[in-house]
Amino acid sequence: MNSRTGRYMLKEGVCFIGRKEELAEVTSWLEGEEAETRLFAVTGIGGIGKSTFMTEISRLGKCEGCLCIWLDGRTFPPTPAAFLENLAAAAALEQLGQPYGHPLQMLTEAGPQRRVMLFIDNFEEISLLEGWLLHAFLPKLPAAGAAVLLASRPRLPLTWIAHPFWGTRITEFTLAKFSNEEMHDYIVSFGSFTTETAGRLVRMSDGHPLALALSVDAAMREGGEEPHKQAISQSISARVLHEVASPQLQPLVDVLTVLPRANQEMISGMLGTQVSLQEYRSLAELSFVRSLDDGLALHDVARMHLLRDFRQREPDRLLRLQSAAAQLLYNKLGQAGRLEQRQIASQLLMLSKDLLTPHRSYFDFSGDGLPPLEQAIATDLPQLHDMLAEWCSYSVDPPMNSIYHAFLDALFERFPESIGVVRDGAGRPVGMFIIVLVYRETGAFLQHYFPHEMSECFRPEEWKCEQDQADTYYPVLGAGSSRMPGFTREEIVGLLTLDRLSLLGDGNRAVLVATNGELKQQLLRMGFRMRPTATRASDVSWAKADVLELDFRSGNFGEWVLSFFEGEQRQPEEQKITFQQLPLEDQEQSLRKMLQSLQQPVELEEYADQFAGIGSGLELQRFLLHQLRSAEVQGLSEENRAILYAAYWLHAGNSDAAAMECSMSRATFYRHLKKAVANFARVLADEHSDNQMQG
Repeated sequence: MNSRTGRYMLKEGVCFIGRKEELAEVTSWLEGEEAETRLFAVTGIGGIGKSTFMTEISRLGKCEGCLCIWLDGRTFPPTPAAFLENLAAAAALEQLGQPYGHPLQMLTEAGPQRRVMLFIDNFEEISLLEGWLLHAFLPKLPAAGAAVLLASRPRLPLTWIAHPFWGTRITEFTLAKFSNEEMHDYIVSFGSFTTETAGRLVRMSDGHPLALALSVDAAMREGGEEPHKQAISQSISARVLHEVASPQLQPLVDVLTVLPRANQEMISGMLGTQVSLQEYRSLAELSFVRSLDDGLALHDVARMHLLRDFRQREPDRLLRLQSAAAQLLYNKLGQAGRLEQRQIASQLLMLSKDLLTPHRSYFDFSGDGLPPLEQAIATDLPQLHDMLAEWCSYSVDPPMNSIYHAFLDALFERFPESIGVVRDGAGRPVGMFIIVLVYRETGAFLQHYFPHEMSECFRPEEWKCEQDQADTYYPVLGAGSSRMPGFTREEIVGLLTLDRLSLLGDGNRAVLVATNGELKQQLLRMGFRMRPTATRASDVSWAKADVLELDFRSGNFGEWVLSFFEGEQRQPEEQKITFQQLPLEDQEQSLRKMLQSLQQPVELEEYADQFAGIGSGLELQRFLLHQLRSAEVQGLSEENRAILYAAYWLHAGNSDAAAMECSMSRATFYRHLKKAVANFARVLADEHSDNQMQG
């Protein structure tokens, strides 16, 4: 080992870089005499090297004569039976030739002279098993000789850290990015770069292990001496990822870009041709491809950038590939058990998110994936109340604010599983989604805080059932902050919404009361059914309440997702009508879509033929901007123009900045913006505006 940077030789030509303090901690357990049973929690952002670090620990353990068992949380549903079944299979593989009568005997008989290490990678995928593991499985381990290593993006919940027994036996490793020195050592280990090239790669990689590996790989393929020709950046550009795959493998990479994971059979089915074993093995050897028990998968960061690049280069082919993948997952959905159905539903939603609803509105599905949702913990409450206060400012009348804050505290005490949060890199919550499974106890709880909404959504007999009979979720709210680098508030809420929609995938219903017009329109476009409320008790001072419902209790979730792909493929054949021919409500909806796409002339193309004399998206953009910036336009007040211009051009996607530009609070701004859109639609629809446009 190199004591300066912690450089371990794995095999000829390959080395493990850094993490020397963490490795020293594990080595101390391997070499210590007592070997008290311990837990090691490995956490960090995607691509930071958690799996690689665990692999290195496994190698060190085997060198010390330790039996090492490896599980991947992504490969089995989060049930005790599935966990034990996979554990037994992995243990049986490791104990070949050993005199054990039962595959799990090696764990129960572990001791200082016969040490066992259990590795669980992607532990966040089986978070529902945390209680069972903590209170049922771990107590079965012996007092010494066993180590459990858990790798996950989020930290372990407080219930683990504060546990009276296991809390003192947990060692947490939060992996940080590489130092410049460690990156330089990694690059030098390949022995084919000049000092100048090595320095350039160090600067471009910014310490991210996956970015560094891909950058070095791409530079080596280019000859090593001219890295400036490569599109290498801190964001791990999609161009580099395409360069590292050979042309023969590119179609296979495209399949993995669309599907979260796929085996040889699935890839062949997607491509309509037989993928050879050699091609499959070559695909598995790529630096950004991971091998799983049930197939191959791209690293999360690699997949994100490849998908962005694919969407820009070949949107039509991407849609065809996504449609084929959706059909494949749809077929699996009908054959899966209930827990697996929810996982497949999540994959289907991510495939179709670009088709579900337009962007840049109440919520936005266009962002790339967030870290996994976690259950809220007590230390989150101050930040959650801050987000809730902001949400209340534009969602409810002031007298309701205190009720929502009291509801949040009480919900955390009684039903904390109803609060999902997403965190930034520092572990702070930046988004939350509250959705409650409605049964006897939760129904009475909701009735206490929201009696009018509950009476609009449910008949009493519908929620007076036992928990195992419940089939309906009540979404309360989704809220986000602007503190997450690279994400708008609307993108955070959108991705949270998309994640929670997967709860309906195993045959459930969602029903809610909504007052925000943007939210209603987006939910309607997604397939929700809307009905008026029976009373005006749920209204807010500036908007009328309606009930919206999405029901998959008859098992039609898969058909719902496929309908978005079918609708997108049929769209070019649909007959277009002019803006003036649309009903009044549809005029406002259509105009809102145009304004949301105002900065993207390509997106405006589909609306251009609604207007006489407009032949392209660019011409429509110019026309709309003229309407918003010219004082000569009749019918649109100066205040209307200022609000629309700030919201959809000057500060597009940033409602806080737009409201500040207009010297308004966010709630006031939303009310005036709705009126301005309605006025603008009437101006465009009247005869004078039509004549002016043709001229």
